[in-house]
Amino acid sequence: MATTPYQRQFRTRMKRALRLRASSDSKTRRYAQKLADALRLSQDAAAQLNALNQLYNVDVSTQTILIHDLLDAVQPDQLGTVLGQSTPGEELQIFNPIPDGNGGQPLPLDALFGEAVTGPPVVIITPPESSRPGGAEEAIAISQLRSQDVGNGNFNIVVQASAPSGGYHLVNDFAPYAYDFRNGDEMSFTFDNATAGQRVQFVFTDAANPQLREERTLTLA
Repeated sequence: MATTPYQRQFRTRMKRALRLRASSDSKTRRYAQKLADALRLSQDAAAQLNALNQLYNVDVSTQTILIHDLLDAVQPDQLGTVLGQSTPGEELQIFNPIPDGNGGQPLPLDALFGEAVTGPPVVIITPPESSRPGGAEEAIAISQLRSQDVGNGNFNIVVQASAPSGGYHLVNDFAPYAYDFRNGDEMSFTFDNATAGQRVQFVFTDAANPQLREERTLTLA
């Protein structure tokens, strides 16, 4: 069964996150084992120094401050027990298809997932309610309309709005697609083969009242 860009984006992000988790687990196991071995060496050193103190009537510290503090927090055998309670490569992820969302379009790029986010987003601010005819109860409130250049002529568009009927219809003069969104949901879609600086006209229409509409112009950046 064919998958949407939204579902493929999830799979890519999940694979990357699982690789990071596996790398973290591998390094933690390696360094935890090295720490356990080092702490056992410190115990051998302490035994020798303690014996020398008694044999030669001297008073040399048997542990450094770091070793003392670490042994107060954890013992080598405790680390060994923790390491033995699990094995590398456990908890494998089975990729079952996720339900489609966001109209099938990928979500905006996010640096959290190691994705390159280029350029500041362009944000369209909603005009004050007092400037809209009919008052807030009869107006479409647009809280977000912004673009983000993701490279190769592609721009992510993020939109969020509310209409009196609980939903709204969205069209634009760049792409031949119409969208129907619910109030308050932050939605995104992608423009392909677009150009920075290009101006796109958006028309928001109340889902139940076509006469109620708002227009906005967004400059892609």
